[in-house]
Amino acid sequence: MKRIIVPTILTLVIGGSAWAMAPKGEYVGRFNYSCPQILKLHEESGLEKDGSGVTFNRSFSVIIGWMAGYMSRVNRTKRGKADFYENMADEANWIAKWCESHEKADLMEAMGALTKERTARPKKPKPAKAASSPATPPASGPRAPGPRAN
Repeated sequence: MKRIIVPTILTLVIGGSAWAMAPKGEYVGRFNYSCPQILKLHEESGLEKDGSGVTFNRSFSVIIGWMAGYMSRVNRTKRGKADFYENMADEANWIAKWCESHEKADLMEAMGALTKERTARPKKPKPAKAASSPATPPASGPRAPGPRAN
């Protein structure tokens, strides 16, 4: 019995990640909608913010649910803030706007772009260098008298 259990567990653990990747290494999934599909669903979604959160129709719930899971994973694994993302309606609108200019992309790429923007660290300004005059040597104590011009 032990001979069967160990190989079975190893197959499930090792093989599971392979099933989630396409031959070129990109992740695929059942919910990886294309940008044109996202735009159509977003337009029909009835998505709006209200006092208790976000409302939307049932067909858009698959995308919202998938986005929420993706965001949870980023919030859990990325250092910096407890929550990198805004209100779900704002993020869904951001995805739709991004998809308008990236028609060949899909939901994974859109979420990658959103995450890159939300998790980017602010750039530190470079310190200004002190201005020094190259013609004036630095003072290093008393100077010996030199030749005088007449």
